[in-house]
Amino acid sequence: MPVRVEYTKDEMGVVLYHEGVVTGEELYISISSVFQDSRYPRMKYWIGDRSDCTQFLPDYEWQKKIVGLNSKESSRNPGMLLALVSPKDLTFGMSRMFQTISEGDLFKTEVFRDRDSAEKWIKEELSAAK
Repeated sequence: MPVRVEYTKDEMGVVLYHEGVVTGEELYISISSVFQDSRYPRMKYWIGDRSDCTQFLPDYEWQKKIVGLNSKESSRNPGMLLALVSPKDLTFGMSRMFQTISEGDLFKTEVFRDRDSAEKWIKEELSAAK
């Protein structure tokens, strides 16, 4: 599967690894599976890691479907951190577009070029919330 879902050992977070060619349908299915998991309401953060993605194919329509799903589900876990790691220019731009059209959901979303920066942001945000 082009989107691999891994929960952290402490079950406070989840990482969606986007690998190879990723379609909108595949991404939607993977995101839906996280929302259906019993751990979701307790999670503090979510990382979408597109570092190994060679083609990111979710078009605007799929992005809007995912935004709608996120908007609905964010009420079950308001304030959860969503870090999108997008080192390549195209996926970075698409991540920024997603961030813009997601305004209004209850997640706190940021876009990063590398995983280290995303993890640093998450640690800082979690520390500030204590």
